[in-house]
Amino acid sequence: MKKEKLFEVLGDLDEREVKAAREYGPSEKVQGTEEFKSVKVKTARPTWKRWIAIAVCAVLLIAAFTRLPALRSGGSQEDYPAEFIALAAEYPEAVCEGMSADKYLMSEESYEWWQEQLEKIEASSEAAGRASAYSSDIMQKILAAEDDNTVCSPLNTYIALSMLAEVADGNTRAEILEALGAQDLDSLRNDVKALWETNYINTPSMKSTLANSFWLNGRIKFNDETLQTLCDDYYASSFRGEMGSEEMDKALQDWTDKNTGGLLKEYTQDMKTYPDIVMELLSTIYYKASWLEKFYEEENQTLTFHGTKGDTEAEMMQRKDFMKVYRTDKFTATGLSVGDDGCGTMYFYLPKEGVDVNELLGDEDVIKAATQLDDDDWSYPEVKLLIPKFKVSEKTDLLEILEELGIKDAMQPGIADFSPLTPDSDELYLAKAEHAAMVEINEEGVTGAAYTELALGKGGPSPMETIDLTFDRPFMFVLAGADGSILFSGIVRNID
Repeated sequence: MKKEKLFEVLGDLDEREVKAAREYGPSEKVQGTEEFKSVKVKTARPTWKRWIAIAVCAVLLIAAFTRLPALRSGGSQEDYPAEFIALAAEYPEAVCEGMSADKYLMSEESYEWWQEQLEKIEASSEAAGRASAYSSDIMQKILAAEDDNTVCSPLNTYIALSMLAEVADGNTRAEILEALGAQDLDSLRNDVKALWETNYINTPSMKSTLANSFWLNGRIKFNDETLQTLCDDYYASSFRGEMGSEEMDKALQDWTDKNTGGLLKEYTQDMKTYPDIVMELLSTIYYKASWLEKFYEEENQTLTFHGTKGDTEAEMMQRKDFMKVYRTDKFTATGLSVGDDGCGTMYFYLPKEGVDVNELLGDEDVIKAATQLDDDDWSYPEVKLLIPKFKVSEKTDLLEILEELGIKDAMQPGIADFSPLTPDSDELYLAKAEHAAMVEINEEGVTGAAYTELALGKGGPSPMETIDLTFDRPFMFVLAGADGSILFSGIVRNID
């Protein structure tokens, strides 16, 4: 992987920018920014060896920095605070970087990539099925509301909590595993790896990029074996720094912004660490894909959307075509393909007249439609589809939700067990759990981003046929990967 700036500006997300939104390359290379050094994390050594090791590392670091084009003019070792040490995960290379989407879709490389993707989908479909019960649970907790639009990324929270299980033990771990529907840590680890590798897509025609990181208190000793497992199996990089410092807060915000395309800055600008925080865990997803069959702006109509807060005028995208339709006594659903053919589908659920959209949250047919139905289970009438362009975003405090899901010990100092993370685990507890997500659709396609932030504190709490299908009233949506993973879901109750 080429050397590059750790926090290069994404801009409009061309291929160069997508590479910046991944991670920071092989851990044996140094990746330069003004705040970070990227080297292997070393275990403690006897005192008489430590000075030799420090001297050797200093020589290696100075030599490495002289090779970095990313250093600013006049940069010196003092520009890189010693407390920032990264164990960097190596992310997949972009496919056919620099090639246009149209050329790529007609290329042999596209065909070869799709054949490899089919094998990944087959391997992860069962994992997605095991995660579907958790997806349903978290959707019911986050999406239920009276008047507000709501949105979340079940897959993103699933990956974040899986990493939390890796650094937990005893009953703390058992509660997390039960909430996730996992039998044991090994099977969960295998499932997450399969889901991650299937849903990480970086081609000229589709972006679905995931990233994970740990932010560690520089005053605390951590278990290097655990960090290496997280790096290898969860693609999670680790950073050390001074919790509560301006540098740490900015680095945390920048990393999250770069890995969510800058789409959640209204929430990341409030990200802060505190001196008694031992570890921050971040998991992100950025998604951008075109409709397989695009809408055309000149065909849009302005109609009334009957929202829970009153009627508003909404710009409706229109298409008339033969489409897949699934009907139950509570809703009518349709699915629109996105990205490379077969790589994803966005499902829209219109409640039947008299059915509250919140009733769909506990309906097994909602998840079934997105993850389990075969083509034969759908009908294919000619549909005149009218659906509003929308953008929904939301930030959710997960602490109470996680407790409702049965994760209780993790939040209690003196009871929570996070010993796999650090030998200094007494009084550690889950002090913060937040999730932010956004989804936007327009004539071109779908854009989405999400992050989950979990923080471990120490001691006391920190401050913290031909049918008309017109979506002109509150409706639900689900964006699913090819393996059935629920990438995003939400309810649109009002159109601004």
